[in-house]
Amino acid sequence: MMDTDERLVALASMSQATDQFYRAAVGIGNHPFIEFAGLMREYINACWRAHEDGIDFSECNRHTGMALPMEPVMSDYVNEKLACIYAGSKVLDARAAHQTDHRSVHGACAPTRLV
Repeated sequence: MMDTDERLVALASMSQATDQFYRAAVGIGNHPFIEFAGLMREYINACWRAHEDGIDFSECNRHTGMALPMEPVMSDYVNEKLACIYAGSKVLDARAAHQTDHRSVHGACAPTRLV
C-alpha cells in the first residue's frame, strides 16, 4: 500500500525504468521484445489515471482481485501488444476492464476479469 507521495515517486521511477528498458530493447533489435516497453508505458498510463482518481494503483493486481481503471481503448492497445509479442493471443476482455465506478468494489478498484 502506497500513500500519495509514494505513488508519485513510484510513477517517476517506473517511467525511468521503462525508458531504460526501451533503450536496451532497441539495442537488442528484437521487435516483439521492444513491444514490452509499450505494455509498460500503458500500465504507467493506467496507474496515473488511478492515482489522479485517488486510487492506490499498487493494490490493483490479480492477487488482490482489484483492477486498474482502464478505458476499452487501453485494453485494446494492450491486446495489440500481446498479439505482437505472443502471436495472436488475447487475454484482456475490454468489457470487463471498463467500469464506471472503480471504487465501488473493495473501496478502491473493480474486480479484474481475464479471459
